Amino acid sequence: MGAIERLHVRAQKSRRDRETPVVSSVEEARALARSIADGLSALSDDQRLLMLSNLHDVQAALETRVTALETDMSETRERIQAVTRGLSATAGYRGSVQALRDHRRRKD
Repeated sequence: MGAIERLHVRAQKSRRDRETPVVSSVEEARALARSIADGLSALSDDQRLLMLSNLHDVQAALETRVTALETDMSETRERIQAVTRGLSATAGYRGSVQALRDHRRRKD
C-alpha cells in the first residue's frame, strides 16, 4: 500500500509549500484512486483504518489547496476585471478625444 504512504508524504509537503502539488494531473489522481481502492480491499481491518487515516490527512491537504486556489482565482478575476474597466475607460476617453477633434475640424 505504498501509494497511500507516498500520497500522504506528498500531501504533507504540499502543506509546507503551496507550490508542491499533491497530484500533478487528473490521470495521476485517477490512477491513485484505483490503486488505493484495490489495495484497501486486500488489507486487514487495522491496516485499512490506518490507511484511511492517512487518506483523511490527504483530503485535508487537498481541501486547503482548493481553498487557496479559489482565493487566488478570485484575486486574479478581480485584477482582470480592473484591467478590463481601465481599458474600457481608455477606449471611451480615446473616442471622446477623437470626436472632439472631428468636431473642431468641421468648425474650421
